[in-house]
Amino acid sequence: MQPFSLEKMIAEGEHEVKKLFEFVQQKADVLDSYKMEKSILIMSMNICLAAMKLYFAARGTGDVGKTLQLDNRTVLKRDSQLRGKTLYTIFGKLLIPRTYYHAKGHKGVASLDTETNLPKRRYSYFTQELMNKCDIRDSFGESKITLSDIFGLEISQSCYETVNRESSESRSAFYETKDIPDPTSEGEISVIGFDGKGVPVIKSEAAKLKARLGKGEKRQKTKEATVGVSYSVDRNIRTPEKVAENLIFPEKAKKRKQELIEKGKITPPIVKAKNILRDASLERTRVDVMNEIITDAKKRNPLNERPWVVVMDGALCLWKAVAVCLGEIKWTGILDIIHVVEYLWKVGNSLYGEKTPESEKWVYKHLLSLLHGKVGYVIGGLKQTLKKREEKLKDSQIKALKVTIRYFENHRQWMKYNQYLEKGYPIGSGIVESTCGLTVKKRMEGTGRRWSIKGAEAMLRLRAVYTSNDWLDYWNEHMRQEFISLYGRTLNTFQYPDDYYEVQKKAA
Repeated sequence: MQPFSLEKMIAEGEHEVKKLFEFVQQKADVLDSYKMEKSILIMSMNICLAAMKLYFAARGTGDVGKTLQLDNRTVLKRDSQLRGKTLYTIFGKLLIPRTYYHAKGHKGVASLDTETNLPKRRYSYFTQELMNKCDIRDSFGESKITLSDIFGLEISQSCYETVNRESSESRSAFYETKDIPDPTSEGEISVIGFDGKGVPVIKSEAAKLKARLGKGEKRQKTKEATVGVSYSVDRNIRTPEKVAENLIFPEKAKKRKQELIEKGKITPPIVKAKNILRDASLERTRVDVMNEIITDAKKRNPLNERPWVVVMDGALCLWKAVAVCLGEIKWTGILDIIHVVEYLWKVGNSLYGEKTPESEKWVYKHLLSLLHGKVGYVIGGLKQTLKKREEKLKDSQIKALKVTIRYFENHRQWMKYNQYLEKGYPIGSGIVESTCGLTVKKRMEGTGRRWSIKGAEAMLRLRAVYTSNDWLDYWNEHMRQEFISLYGRTLNTFQYPDDYYEVQKKAA
């Protein structure tokens, strides 16, 4: 095997450039703009491939002499022939000539692999990143088609799955060392929240969820992923009347608000969640996910200068777990107001009909009472209705009343909405709800999609990184970790400094 020649690679690149421009000139009158654009892209791949060959020609073969002594004094001898390493770039396949050193009973090494940070797999890091970026959005099969259509990459679907799993392995280490956001970019309140979202699993995994089924029970087809978020937000002080109107009469509230804005009487506040960290896991325990989210929040609020707020729905198991995980931290728990409204609608619709003016009036009145802090008053009123009218009520109405009463009684300690509104705290769990959809549902559900636990966990980890807007930093960290794993032990052998990777990264 011969090394790449600088002169030949330059000549090859110039030849491909000439071919491209001759093609454009010759076919300008024959092809429409679509076909020409696509042809230019395809032919450009050969130019780019020649440039990659030129890169490796400029780097040489990694020849450091006839012998190479390892740290343990083992002496490796240089092979008489260059050894090739296959690398699939987005421009095409390369066979890279390298000087190789080995000794009987010892694993051989190639300096060029370290110098150029070649990946463990035969797919280049950029190719792997594109594979990940496609398959964290679309199915593995669709991702395969996308890269094949654009770049002509013929990569099997199983390779997408393998690369996806391996790419996800750096997540924990990444967040352990990730720089905290600039404090000036944070809001006035630290907020965390948790929820659960079902992920469809393959039959063999579903069978493990509940081995024995009771009479009439159906086999469970999903396993619940724990979803968590950490973010900060500025205070937003508002009145109970304003909140109630927005929730029950949104169109009316929107119109009123627009009129006030046009008259210059109000300036709409920009209240936006800041520095959102999303997490989702099918494999880790609920407590593990909570601890990771809380650890992030602690890093960003180490002195507890910002109040801690937990906003969640009614799952009591989550409330119990988060109380344990937060330990001695002073925090305020808030029951998601949207779930509260849903329970009010259950009663209002059952008593006065679906979305009738009477039911709207009833729901608005009781919601306003809750927002003013009169939880006991509302619960008492519901009990009175049940007691006085029970003989006249239908079973569905009785059920709606009992379920709502029980829900409010169980969560009463987290329903002090008058206090939350006065302090400008968020009272809706929209961020964690959107994470269930954005991070989990959008990719994990769909026709024919069934997951193994391992495969789902890998995808959720990458989806969480991607939807937290951490992808670029994460991918750099993933490459760094793999570099250390592959080449950390040979840096001294080739007389490279321990920070060789960081120096190369800065030079780029």
